[in-house]
Amino acid sequence: MKKILISAAILTATSGAALAHPGEHGFSVLNSLWHLATEPDHLAMIAVAVVVACAVAYKHFRRAA
Repeated sequence: MKKILISAAILTATSGAALAHPGEHGFSVLNSLWHLATEPDHLAMIAVAVVVACAVAYKHFRRAA
């Protein structure tokens, strides 16, 4: 757990300012979902979240078995 906290602190401390990209964020749910599904930077972050969730689930269920 300590390694995770240290890694999170390092990533937070070294992350740069968010760079804007073209595209409307909009205020409707469908517009927001379309924007998330068509922007490469958002897709990359979604992919990272899915990989992390799968790794955590695998580790949890492997330990439980």
